[in-house]
Amino acid sequence: MKKLLFVINPKAGLKKHRDYIDEAVKAFEDAGYKVGIKYTKKRYDATEIVKELGSKVDLVVCMGGDGTLNEVIAGMMQGKVQTPLGYIPAGSTNDFATSLGLKTKPLEAADFIIHHKPKKLDLGCFNGRYFSYTASAGIFTRTSYATSQKLKNRLGHLAYVLAASKELFKIKKIRATITTDEGEYRGNYIFMAINNATKVGGIMKLNEELVEFNDGVFELMLIEYPKNPLELIKLAGKVFKQRFYGKITLTQIKQAKITIHPSVDWSLDGEKEDGKNTVEFNVIKDAINFHY
Repeated sequence: MKKLLFVINPKAGLKKHRDYIDEAVKAFEDAGYKVGIKYTKKRYDATEIVKELGSKVDLVVCMGGDGTLNEVIAGMMQGKVQTPLGYIPAGSTNDFATSLGLKTKPLEAADFIIHHKPKKLDLGCFNGRYFSYTASAGIFTRTSYATSQKLKNRLGHLAYVLAASKELFKIKKIRATITTDEGEYRGNYIFMAINNATKVGGIMKLNEELVEFNDGVFELMLIEYPKNPLELIKLAGKVFKQRFYGKITLTQIKQAKITIHPSVDWSLDGEKEDGKNTVEFNVIKDAINFHY
Protein backbone atom coordinates (compact mmCIF):
# COMPACT_ATOMS: atom_id res chain seq x y z
CA MET A 1 0.00 0.00 0.00
CA LYS A 2 1.24 3.49 -0.87
CA LYS A 3 2.05 5.84 2.02
CA LEU A 4 0.96 9.47 2.34
CA LEU A 5 2.22 12.07 4.80
CA PHE A 6 -0.56 14.60 5.50
CA VAL A 7 0.82 17.75 7.16
CA ILE A 8 -1.98 19.97 8.53
CA ASN A 9 -1.94 23.41 10.12
CA PRO A 10 -5.12 23.31 12.27
CA LYS A 11 -5.09 27.08 12.82
CA ALA A 12 -4.91 28.19 9.19
CA GLY A 13 -7.63 30.21 7.51
CA LEU A 14 -11.39 29.76 7.55
CA LYS A 15 -11.61 26.01 6.91
CA LYS A 16 -10.87 24.47 10.29
CA HIS A 17 -13.85 22.11 10.60
CA ARG A 18 -12.91 18.49 11.14
CA ASP A 19 -15.20 17.31 8.33
CA TYR A 20 -12.96 18.88 5.68
CA ILE A 21 -9.98 16.86 6.88
CA ASP A 22 -12.00 13.66 7.15
CA GLU A 23 -13.28 14.06 3.58
CA ALA A 24 -9.79 14.54 2.19
CA VAL A 25 -8.39 11.60 4.17
CA LYS A 26 -11.16 9.31 2.94
CA ALA A 27 -10.49 10.33 -0.67
CA PHE A 28 -6.80 9.46 -0.31
CA GLU A 29 -7.59 6.18 1.42
CA ASP A 30 -10.06 5.24 -1.32
CA ALA A 31 -7.26 5.90 -3.81
CA GLY A 32 -5.07 3.31 -2.08
CA TYR A 33 -3.01 5.43 0.32
CA LYS A 34 -2.25 4.71 3.95
CA VAL A 35 -2.52 8.21 5.44
CA GLY A 36 -0.39 9.40 8.31
CA ILE A 37 -1.52 12.75 9.74
CA LYS A 38 0.82 15.22 11.42
CA TYR A 39 -0.58 18.44 12.91
CA THR A 40 1.68 21.44 13.31
CA LYS A 41 1.78 23.00 16.77
CA LYS A 42 4.27 25.82 16.32
CA ARG A 43 6.30 27.62 13.69
CA TYR A 44 8.70 25.45 11.65
CA ASP A 45 7.00 22.21 12.76
CA ALA A 46 6.08 21.46 9.14
CA THR A 47 9.71 21.84 8.07
CA GLU A 48 10.98 19.36 10.65
CA ILE A 49 8.18 16.88 9.97
CA VAL A 50 8.90 16.77 6.24
CA LYS A 51 12.67 16.60 6.72
CA GLU A 52 12.21 13.55 8.95
CA LEU A 53 9.41 11.70 7.16
CA GLY A 54 9.10 13.09 3.63
CA SER A 55 11.44 10.58 1.99
CA LYS A 56 9.71 7.62 3.66
CA VAL A 57 6.38 8.07 1.86
CA ASP A 58 5.06 8.10 -1.71
CA LEU A 59 3.25 11.44 -1.46
CA VAL A 60 3.38 14.49 0.82
CA VAL A 61 0.26 16.64 1.13
CA CYS A 62 0.11 19.99 2.89
CA MET A 63 -3.13 21.54 4.19
CA GLY A 64 -2.85 25.10 5.41
CA GLY A 65 -2.00 28.56 4.15
CA ASP A 66 0.88 29.85 2.05
CA GLY A 67 3.07 30.04 5.16
CA THR A 68 2.49 26.36 5.94
CA LEU A 69 3.33 25.45 2.35
CA ASN A 70 6.52 27.49 2.64
CA GLU A 71 7.57 25.48 5.69
CA VAL A 72 6.84 22.18 3.93
CA ILE A 73 8.88 23.25 0.91
CA ALA A 74 11.75 24.25 3.21
CA GLY A 75 11.66 20.76 4.71
CA MET A 76 11.76 19.15 1.27
CA MET A 77 14.73 21.26 0.16
CA GLN A 78 16.69 20.95 3.39
CA GLY A 79 16.04 17.22 3.59
CA LYS A 80 16.59 16.68 -0.17
CA VAL A 81 13.15 15.09 -0.36
CA GLN A 82 12.17 14.10 -3.91
CA THR A 83 8.66 12.90 -3.00
CA PRO A 84 5.83 14.61 -4.98
CA LEU A 85 3.99 17.35 -3.09
CA GLY A 86 0.29 18.16 -3.11
CA TYR A 87 -1.35 21.25 -1.61
CA ILE A 88 -4.83 21.70 -0.14
CA PRO A 89 -5.25 25.47 0.36
CA ALA A 90 -6.80 26.43 3.69
CA GLY A 91 -5.47 29.94 4.25
CA SER A 92 -7.11 33.34 4.22
CA THR A 93 -6.03 34.48 0.74
CA ASN A 94 -4.28 31.47 -0.83
CA ASP A 95 -2.36 33.64 -3.28
CA PHE A 96 -0.15 30.88 -4.62
CA ALA A 97 -3.01 28.42 -4.99
CA THR A 98 -4.98 31.04 -6.92
CA SER A 99 -2.00 31.68 -9.19
CA LEU A 100 -1.69 27.97 -9.94
CA GLY A 101 -5.43 27.55 -10.45
CA LEU A 102 -5.68 24.98 -7.65
CA LYS A 103 -8.98 23.81 -6.23
CA THR A 104 -9.80 25.48 -2.93
CA LYS A 105 -12.39 23.00 -1.66
CA PRO A 106 -10.51 20.26 0.23
CA LEU A 107 -12.30 17.32 -1.35
CA GLU A 108 -11.85 18.72 -4.87
CA ALA A 109 -8.21 19.52 -4.12
CA ALA A 110 -7.59 15.97 -2.89
CA ASP A 111 -9.25 14.56 -6.00
CA PHE A 112 -7.03 16.73 -8.20
CA ILE A 113 -3.89 15.50 -6.45
CA ILE A 114 -4.98 11.89 -6.84
CA HIS A 115 -5.78 12.09 -10.56
CA HIS A 116 -3.11 14.46 -11.89
CA LYS A 117 0.61 13.84 -12.25
CA PRO A 118 3.01 16.27 -10.56
CA LYS A 119 4.98 18.80 -12.59
CA LYS A 120 8.28 20.50 -11.99
CA LEU A 121 8.07 23.76 -10.04
CA ASP A 122 10.72 26.47 -9.74
CA LEU A 123 11.56 27.91 -6.33
CA GLY A 124 13.34 31.05 -5.22
CA CYS A 125 16.28 31.16 -2.82
CA PHE A 126 16.61 34.33 -0.70
CA ASN A 127 19.81 34.43 1.34
CA GLY A 128 19.54 30.66 1.72
CA ARG A 129 15.83 30.63 2.58
CA TYR A 130 13.44 29.06 0.08
CA PHE A 131 10.17 30.55 -1.13
CA SER A 132 7.56 29.47 -3.63
CA TYR A 133 5.95 32.63 -4.94
CA THR A 134 7.03 35.98 -3.48
CA ALA A 135 9.74 37.91 -1.66
CA SER A 136 8.62 41.50 -1.15
CA ALA A 137 9.51 44.66 0.77
CA GLY A 138 7.84 48.02 1.19
CA ILE A 139 4.23 49.14 1.24
CA PHE A 140 1.65 46.43 2.07
CA THR A 141 4.43 43.90 2.75
CA ARG A 142 4.04 43.97 6.53
CA THR A 143 0.30 43.27 6.16
CA SER A 144 0.87 39.64 5.26
CA TYR A 145 2.68 38.70 8.47
CA ALA A 146 1.47 41.38 10.93
CA THR A 147 -2.28 40.73 10.58
CA SER A 148 -3.38 38.53 13.48
CA GLN A 149 -4.37 34.93 12.80
CA LYS A 150 -7.58 35.47 14.78
CA LEU A 151 -8.58 38.37 12.53
CA LYS A 152 -7.67 36.41 9.38
CA ASN A 153 -9.76 33.47 10.54
CA ARG A 154 -12.70 35.74 11.26
CA LEU A 155 -12.61 38.02 8.19
CA GLY A 156 -10.55 36.15 5.61
CA HIS A 157 -9.28 38.31 2.73
CA LEU A 158 -11.04 41.38 4.19
CA ALA A 159 -8.58 41.31 7.09
CA TYR A 160 -5.73 41.97 4.65
CA VAL A 161 -7.61 44.77 2.93
CA LEU A 162 -8.31 46.54 6.24
CA ALA A 163 -4.72 46.17 7.40
CA ALA A 164 -3.32 47.28 4.04
CA SER A 165 -5.43 50.45 4.06
CA LYS A 166 -3.62 51.61 7.20
CA GLU A 167 -0.24 51.34 5.46
CA LEU A 168 -1.20 54.04 2.97
CA PHE A 169 -0.43 56.52 5.75
CA LYS A 170 2.95 54.97 6.61
CA ILE A 171 4.79 55.02 3.28
CA LYS A 172 8.56 54.73 3.67
CA LYS A 173 11.26 55.47 1.12
CA ILE A 174 13.48 52.48 0.34
CA ARG A 175 16.87 53.25 -1.11
CA ALA A 176 18.18 50.23 -2.97
CA THR A 177 20.49 49.00 -5.69
CA ILE A 178 19.38 45.87 -7.53
CA THR A 179 21.94 44.16 -9.73
CA THR A 180 20.41 41.41 -11.87
CA ASP A 181 21.48 39.17 -14.71
CA GLU A 182 19.78 41.57 -17.14
CA GLY A 183 20.70 45.00 -15.74
CA GLU A 184 21.08 47.26 -12.71
CA TYR A 185 18.43 49.39 -11.02
CA ARG A 186 19.17 52.10 -8.50
CA GLY A 187 16.70 54.43 -6.83
CA ASN A 188 14.12 55.15 -4.13
CA TYR A 189 11.19 52.75 -4.00
CA ILE A 190 7.98 52.17 -2.07
CA PHE A 191 7.67 48.54 -3.14
CA MET A 192 9.98 45.78 -4.32
CA ALA A 193 9.03 42.20 -5.13
CA ILE A 194 10.47 39.07 -6.69
CA ASN A 195 7.51 36.92 -7.73
CA ASN A 196 6.57 33.64 -9.34
CA ALA A 197 2.82 34.21 -9.13
CA THR A 198 -0.08 36.01 -10.78
CA LYS A 199 -1.50 37.20 -7.45
CA VAL A 200 0.39 38.70 -4.52
CA GLY A 201 -0.92 39.91 -1.17
CA GLY A 202 -4.51 39.33 -2.18
CA ILE A 203 -4.35 42.68 -4.00
CA MET A 204 -1.75 42.83 -6.77
CA LYS A 205 -2.21 40.80 -9.95
CA LEU A 206 -0.10 39.96 -12.99
CA ASN A 207 -1.22 38.72 -16.38
CA GLU A 208 -1.44 34.92 -16.45
CA GLU A 209 0.29 34.89 -19.85
CA LEU A 210 3.35 36.52 -18.30
CA VAL A 211 3.99 34.02 -15.54
CA GLU A 212 5.28 30.49 -16.08
CA PHE A 213 6.01 28.41 -13.01
CA ASN A 214 8.88 26.33 -14.40
CA ASP A 215 10.59 28.64 -16.92
CA GLY A 216 13.67 29.36 -14.80
CA VAL A 217 12.82 33.04 -14.18
CA PHE A 218 10.93 35.07 -11.60
CA GLU A 219 9.33 38.48 -12.15
CA LEU A 220 10.98 41.52 -10.54
CA MET A 221 8.67 44.47 -9.78
CA LEU A 222 9.88 47.85 -8.58
CA ILE A 223 7.64 50.83 -7.80
CA GLU A 224 9.43 54.14 -7.40
CA TYR A 225 8.73 56.53 -4.55
CA PRO A 226 6.06 59.08 -5.59
CA LYS A 227 6.60 62.82 -5.49
CA ASN A 228 3.21 63.53 -3.93
CA PRO A 229 -0.11 61.84 -2.92
CA LEU A 230 -1.61 62.39 -6.37
CA GLU A 231 1.26 60.53 -8.01
CA LEU A 232 0.80 57.71 -5.48
CA ILE A 233 -2.85 57.36 -6.50
CA LYS A 234 -1.85 57.26 -10.16
CA LEU A 235 0.78 54.59 -9.46
CA ALA A 236 -1.77 52.47 -7.60
CA GLY A 237 -4.16 52.75 -10.55
CA LYS A 238 -1.43 51.65 -12.97
CA VAL A 239 -0.61 48.62 -10.83
CA PHE A 240 -4.23 47.49 -10.56
CA LYS A 241 -4.66 47.94 -14.33
CA GLN A 242 -1.35 46.11 -15.00
CA ARG A 243 0.22 49.06 -16.79
CA PHE A 244 3.86 48.58 -15.94
CA TYR A 245 5.88 51.50 -17.29
CA GLY A 246 7.31 54.82 -16.15
CA LYS A 247 7.89 54.62 -12.39
CA ILE A 248 6.95 50.92 -12.38
CA THR A 249 9.50 48.36 -13.53
CA LEU A 250 8.54 44.79 -14.36
CA THR A 251 11.15 42.42 -15.73
CA GLN A 252 12.22 38.77 -15.54
CA ILE A 253 15.35 37.68 -13.70
CA LYS A 254 17.26 34.53 -12.81
CA GLN A 255 19.33 36.04 -10.03
CA ALA A 256 19.87 39.31 -8.23
CA LYS A 257 21.96 41.05 -5.60
CA ILE A 258 20.15 43.76 -3.64
CA THR A 259 21.95 46.31 -1.50
CA ILE A 260 19.50 47.86 0.95
CA HIS A 261 19.29 49.26 4.50
CA PRO A 262 18.98 46.40 7.05
CA SER A 263 15.99 48.07 8.71
CA VAL A 264 13.87 47.09 5.70
CA ASP A 265 12.17 43.79 6.50
CA TRP A 266 10.87 41.41 3.84
CA SER A 267 7.96 39.04 3.45
CA LEU A 268 8.65 35.57 2.07
CA ASP A 269 5.44 33.76 1.11
CA GLY A 270 3.65 35.90 3.70
CA GLU A 271 6.13 35.23 6.53
CA LYS A 272 8.52 37.80 7.97
CA GLU A 273 12.19 37.80 6.97
CA ASP A 274 14.45 40.20 8.86
CA GLY A 275 16.26 42.81 6.79
CA LYS A 276 19.91 42.48 5.77
CA ASN A 277 22.42 44.83 4.13
CA THR A 278 22.72 42.48 1.17
CA VAL A 279 20.17 40.12 -0.33
CA GLU A 280 21.27 37.34 -2.68
CA PHE A 281 18.52 35.82 -4.82
CA ASN A 282 18.52 33.04 -7.39
CA VAL A 283 15.99 30.80 -9.08
CA ILE A 284 16.20 27.06 -8.46
CA LYS A 285 14.75 25.63 -11.65
CA ASP A 286 12.63 22.44 -11.43
CA ALA A 287 13.25 22.32 -7.68
CA ILE A 288 10.34 20.06 -6.65
CA ASN A 289 7.60 17.86 -8.08
CA PHE A 290 4.32 19.61 -7.36
CA HIS A 291 0.69 18.79 -8.18
CA TYR A 292 -0.61 21.80 -10.15
